[in-house]
Amino acid sequence: MQVLELRLCGKMAHFRRYYSNSSALSYSVPPRTTIIGILAGLLGYERDSYYEDFSLDECRIAVSNHAPIKKIIQKLNLLMVKKWDDCNGSQENHSQTATELVLPQDIRNGHLDYRVYISHRNPKVMKRLEELMFVSSLGGYGSLGISLGLGTAYNLGWMQYGGVWEGEERSEGNSVAISSVLPVRSVKMVDLPPASEGSYRLVKEDLPLEFDKDRRLTPRGKASVIINMTDSPVYADVDTYVALSNGCNIVWMQ
Repeated sequence: MQVLELRLCGKMAHFRRYYSNSSALSYSVPPRTTIIGILAGLLGYERDSYYEDFSLDECRIAVSNHAPIKKIIQKLNLLMVKKWDDCNGSQENHSQTATELVLPQDIRNGHLDYRVYISHRNPKVMKRLEELMFVSSLGGYGSLGISLGLGTAYNLGWMQYGGVWEGEERSEGNSVAISSVLPVRSVKMVDLPPASEGSYRLVKEDLPLEFDKDRRLTPRGKASVIINMTDSPVYADVDTYVALSNGCNIVWMQ
């Protein structure tokens, strides 16, 4: 199979948890629903029109963290916008909201670096995405709709083309180095890393995977995943994984 690799980068991100209200909590990595929204926006889809074309059966996605990250909570004074004139910030009442932000471990010199791996059943979609992303080699990226952000307006980001790799599904029954986040249902055992590859800082989060046309989670639309907050691969025994021709091993978020 062919697997397209994209890099989502930035200095700060906020992937709001869909159930948070008074406090804006964030996932540590972009959920699958966020990634398919970005892809559909780049391809020019209208809002909420792409769920079937990017369903779990049509599009397989994996995401990995390639830079150490941390999370902080910051109180933000947000505008209370009820009419167009409120956008200039002249109203007296602001809404103070506790907001969780994802930052690089070294905020001065580092940046967030998420690698996204995509395999779509429709070769036309894969070809179009590759055409749009290949522009990044010239210092930008192509889009038929949105411009990229890693959250709300102040979470600016950029995108880089990572290449197209051949992938082979394997099931070896022993521990291998997995670069992507690990769906808990696929993991049999997690091993300690070799001394030469640093250490883990693992967290478990429930990520949304798929919505239906009414923006509700489908029966398969949520999964618990293991995320390494450092940039080292996780050695684990998993049911199946995909070995890429660039040397990385990934597990689809399914």
